[in-house]
Amino acid sequence: MSTLPESPPSVVPPRLLGGVAESLDIRRYIRILRQYKWSILGIALLLAALAALISFWMTPSYRAQVDLLADPSQTGVADDSKRVSSAMVWLFYETQKDILDSRRVALSVVDRLHLVERYQQEQRKKSARSFDLLKQWFDIDWRLWMPETWRDKLEQGGGRVEPRLMLADRLRKALRIETRKNSQIISVIYPNKDSALAADVANAVADAYIEFGLASRLETVAQQSAWLNEQLAGLKQKLRESELALQKFQQEQGLIGSKNQEDLISTELSSLSVELVRAQAKRGEAEVRYRQVQKIKKQGGDYNTLASVLHSPLITRLKDKQSELYRKVSELSSRYGKKHPKMIAAKSDLKEATRVLNNAINKVVGGLRQEYEIARAKERRIRGLMSARKRAIRNLKGKGFELGQYEREVENNRLVYESFLSKFKEMDVTGNYDGSNIKIVDRAIAPSKPYSPKRMQITLGAFIVGLLLGTIIVFLRDRLDSRFTLLEQVESNLNLPGLGVVPSVRMRRKDPDVAVWYRANAGSPFAEAINHIRTGILFSDIDSPPKAIMVTSALPGEGKTTLANNLALAFAQLGRTVLLECDLRRPRARDIYELDSDSGLTDLVQDPGLRDVCIHKPFEDQDFYVLPAGEKVPNPLELLSSDTFSRVLRELREEYEHVILDAPPVLPVSDGVVLGHRADGVVVAIRSRDTTEKAARDALRRLRAARIEPLGAVLTQAHAKKMAYYGSQYYADYSYYGDKAYR
Repeated sequence: MSTLPESPPSVVPPRLLGGVAESLDIRRYIRILRQYKWSILGIALLLAALAALISFWMTPSYRAQVDLLADPSQTGVADDSKRVSSAMVWLFYETQKDILDSRRVALSVVDRLHLVERYQQEQRKKSARSFDLLKQWFDIDWRLWMPETWRDKLEQGGGRVEPRLMLADRLRKALRIETRKNSQIISVIYPNKDSALAADVANAVADAYIEFGLASRLETVAQQSAWLNEQLAGLKQKLRESELALQKFQQEQGLIGSKNQEDLISTELSSLSVELVRAQAKRGEAEVRYRQVQKIKKQGGDYNTLASVLHSPLITRLKDKQSELYRKVSELSSRYGKKHPKMIAAKSDLKEATRVLNNAINKVVGGLRQEYEIARAKERRIRGLMSARKRAIRNLKGKGFELGQYEREVENNRLVYESFLSKFKEMDVTGNYDGSNIKIVDRAIAPSKPYSPKRMQITLGAFIVGLLLGTIIVFLRDRLDSRFTLLEQVESNLNLPGLGVVPSVRMRRKDPDVAVWYRANAGSPFAEAINHIRTGILFSDIDSPPKAIMVTSALPGEGKTTLANNLALAFAQLGRTVLLECDLRRPRARDIYELDSDSGLTDLVQDPGLRDVCIHKPFEDQDFYVLPAGEKVPNPLELLSSDTFSRVLRELREEYEHVILDAPPVLPVSDGVVLGHRADGVVVAIRSRDTTEKAARDALRRLRAARIEPLGAVLTQAHAKKMAYYGSQYYADYSYYGDKAYR
């Protein structure tokens, strides 16, 4: 029974294949992912399990948090506030963050919580545990071998230099300061493996920060108090000296008082004395205010803290007007753009109000200096008048007048001293003020649940990384894999026509040998694939189809014997066909067809009269004949190269319509090259996902070096379902039969 030849397979030029491959890159990547999905998933699950295991080994860390309310508008001294710009607010909070993260605060926390002692105790415990473990294992106390100074340092906690600074630096690295948008809350966060210690450190940082703010805010007051204290000391000494002088004069002159004498001597001098006292008091007050102005100017401070500025009604009204304009600019800024006429006008008004306010403050400050100079001038003028009056009446009054002078000097010094003492007490009350613009909203408590490690996130992250890593690995594997998986790869990489694909089959014990699968399963996809290959061979040369066809491969185990036998059975459907087993080193035909005789090709070459004995017809219902290898010979290459073999092959070509030669692999031996010259065409079998491009190229190079150009290549043992991942049309209609390898 014969069938009409099918249309030949299309040979796709490499150039066109390249364009198709490039246009299908995304689909190819998707197919690779589908093919290796379980491998990728396995890598991801492995990394996830490893990450989960590591996360369970990690020491849990607890995080405590303190929330602080920081008001930048409070002065901290008086219950007064001033409007500040958004830039100044931002600068204020950035400054507070830097203060919280400063070494001064960290050192204060280390001292408060006695962290140095705790650290040294932990170091001693660790050292003791390690040495006790060595002693337990080796029954040796290694500490006895150490110098005594080293052993003392070890017992004291390792002998670290400046552990206080080291612990402060560690605390600063672990501490986190966070501010919230559109809020005055500052969060102080500290993590530690000990939840109680984490809460203690966070609370200690907040307390140290508040104390630092109070100390900084009152530093200016302390400096002014120090200056007043120094002035008081001088005035007190001056008062004491004047009292001693009065007492000495009274003792020397025997006088007891001068009040009546002063009334009688000079009412005018009394009035001048009163005026001098007042002038000195005013000069002292003016000097205090003027010294404050000089100090603020020297330190680059703000004149707004001066009492004269704070209590000025004009400046208060100007500040209120400036604050109102600030609010107006802020409202217009959110409502209009910067170039809006109303916005420009509001900014101009604000600028003018600020200028007027600054001029008013400068006038007040300048007035303080002018007031001080006037007070000094008045005091000098009164002193001058008194001196003139004293000179005029000294001669008249004598000792009584001199006594009054001493008494007035004492009184004047006492009044000045009391005035300065009153100012000092006011400063002292201000220094004792403990108000702060920082308040603790929520103190830290020992957390009950650890903050890290976040096992679920770590595991999920490792799983995602595993997916990415697995994807990269499979893509690299696919890129580095030089084995053939598609017939299109054979055509493009080897520049060889693809004759077809032989699908793999699953073998059972009762099934016939795969070499005769074509006969046992005539309607299967396997048989259709063989018919497709047969058609391609016949149409390789339409005018003169090849008659003697040699089937070979690059290496053993690539399915060339299975291909040759099934191809011979397929050609037997078209006419009288004989299969020559030319692989004399590894013959299999006798076992495949269960032949009784051992005679074969080697016997026929040696004795042409054994023709009827050597050629077998395994199936009575098919015009198919088999010429097995026969008895083994010492040198198969010489036999296949002999003229006798050529004569036998020539006779078989005349007797049979189709002659199929099952040749040995090309690379291990040269038998295939010799047989290639005897055949009309050569078919190269390439095993799917096994034969490398290098092996196939070497085999073709050897054939072409002998001037043998193969008809084409056949991809053998292709797993239809697995190959479908690669999207080739050759596998679309093949059913999955199994994955038993061809022989």
